[in-house]
Amino acid sequence: MAAEKETDFDPSLDSVALNAARVMNHVLQKGYQMGGVVGTLLVAPATLLRLSRAGRLPRGGALTAAAGAVGKTVLVTTALAGALGAARLASLEDVKAGVEDRVYRLHYNQGQNRADRFALAGSAVGVAAAALLVPMSPTALLGGGAAGAAAALLAHVGTAKDKDE
Repeated sequence: MAAEKETDFDPSLDSVALNAARVMNHVLQKGYQMGGVVGTLLVAPATLLRLSRAGRLPRGGALTAAAGAVGKTVLVTTALAGALGAARLASLEDVKAGVEDRVYRLHYNQGQNRADRFALAGSAVGVAAAALLVPMSPTALLGGGAAGAAAALLAHVGTAKDKDE
């Protein structure tokens, strides 16, 4: 017997607050993921170049500086994403219909769900690596997790079967 498609997900049965929280969770995840990608590919290399030219690499070395740079980038991008998401929700004429529609589309977007699963797994690996390789700090752990998410998102893009993933 073939697996049946889930048909019982109906965000209209949930409160507006829960659906708005689901949308904001998505927005904050995207801010975190964006910070990981931008921090890893742009900010960390620029920071390392600047610090090495000035002879000011931290005691923990380049990896510590890179993890800290990515962590700080993630703090900024996540905060910006949250502010933009909240402003967008506040600007909706019909908040109930708007968040229900978005939650429904997010729930069934297989490519988005796959990207989020990859990012979550990459974050776990990145946090573990940061915990083992750099002096402990919340910013370094955050940066390690976000760098792991960025690497996982690149793997997601590189292994997607079609354009919808």
